[in-house]
Amino acid sequence: MTNSELQNPVCREWTEKLLTMTKEMRRRDLSLHLGSEQTRNDPPGPMDLADVEEIKHVFGAAGFAGRVYYQAVDYFIRSKVEPFQAILNTWMRGAKAKVNARDVPFTEVITWCQDAGDNQARSELAKEVRSLCAFLAPFSYGSWKALLNVLEQDLGYPEYIAFCEEKRDVSLTGSGSHAQDFLSETRETYRGLVEPWLNTVTGLSLKDASRFDAIYLLGLRYLDHLFPQEISIDGIMSFFCKWGMDLVGNPALHIHSEGIPGRQSYCIPVDIPGEVHVIVGPLQGWLDMESLFHELGHALSFIYTDPALPPEEKDFFQSGALSEAFAFLFQRMCMSREFLQEILGLSAENAQTVSRAHALKLLTLTRRYAAKLVIEVENFRLGRLKKGQSLYSEVMGRETCFYYDPETYLFDLMPDFYSLDYFQAFMGAACLWEYLNDAIGEDWILNPETGSILRRWWHNGNRLDLTAFLQETLGRPLDSGPFIKVNQYDLGS
Repeated sequence: MTNSELQNPVCREWTEKLLTMTKEMRRRDLSLHLGSEQTRNDPPGPMDLADVEEIKHVFGAAGFAGRVYYQAVDYFIRSKVEPFQAILNTWMRGAKAKVNARDVPFTEVITWCQDAGDNQARSELAKEVRSLCAFLAPFSYGSWKALLNVLEQDLGYPEYIAFCEEKRDVSLTGSGSHAQDFLSETRETYRGLVEPWLNTVTGLSLKDASRFDAIYLLGLRYLDHLFPQEISIDGIMSFFCKWGMDLVGNPALHIHSEGIPGRQSYCIPVDIPGEVHVIVGPLQGWLDMESLFHELGHALSFIYTDPALPPEEKDFFQSGALSEAFAFLFQRMCMSREFLQEILGLSAENAQTVSRAHALKLLTLTRRYAAKLVIEVENFRLGRLKKGQSLYSEVMGRETCFYYDPETYLFDLMPDFYSLDYFQAFMGAACLWEYLNDAIGEDWILNPETGSILRRWWHNGNRLDLTAFLQETLGRPLDSGPFIKVNQYDLGS
């Protein structure tokens, strides 16, 4: 469908209706994450199967026009699955683990673990969470089953993988092979690094460590004594003036810093580029700072998008990998030796300590999402939604070197194969980093020209996915070479 065809009255009417519904849904998500009273489970507007079928007839399912169809599909699926998800959320909100006579809400397990330096306490938590997951699993399965039923019975997609491949215009089998190659390529290096890191921080050996010990390790709270306590969010915002970006005075950017340190952070683009919200916890340590920069990577890519772009090139996108790549670029940048020394004023020794730990964290996370992608592709290929626990526990244990309880499988399963977005984004962020090094120099973090390049990238919104962006804009493929190179530098090896 050509641009002129997209401008016919029927197309314009459906596009505008979906854009309005998308903004309303995002605003509703914002209210939910901020704890607003507006937490009804009713969708903000009707979208029935006849509407979806008409949209498919008008727009088709390919190219930019196809994005309108899949936006309608996502909205329709969400409206059908939300009642089941609401039941799961209600049970999860009420579930609590008990550790040392203290209640740990199920929804706060990760945040609690990040702060828990007591090895025995984390071990007790693992047992509690295993039991809670076993109890909650039928509700999680019910939500997933509702999704698969909608796809098969209403939309005519009997295979989840086939639907996601068509929607994302990607081969998940090929992507899984790429992830497997990365795991093989980095396995020996990773295993040689993670055991001494874990032992130094916790005194544990890998044979005794679980994913909850990994959560503590990756939280970096044990390095917060090196965090400059005078840093504020406003101070962080002023850094971007070096790139010609006035974030404090930008009416499109709204930062909500509330709740507990380490809380789940979000970026919600209610109206691209005019209203973007970042939700983070108080800025009290390294985890808080990297979360802030990660969400700012998302936010800036939205607020510097060309407002003249049509919705199918800025608002409707089926892959989050490009935005995630900008987010991981910022996350790596704020924990780099250069930023820690030149911007935050850490000593060379302390900057190296923090930067190296963060490089190990990124390597661990990249391998985690590569492994998850391999597992999810295989389990959905074989139709093993309910019986995928054993493969999950086996592969995650082998590739991360931490024990994963089979019972936690469904609670570590992401819709739409978002594990692929994360895995590709880690690779893509390193490609962006290497490009900036080559184009500007290793001091690009301090160079005003960086802002010009980033704004030029962001101006095109979500017209391209990550792979096409790297190829068409930078002339580079999406591969693991830059990630390995940049990670080795950050490790100091």
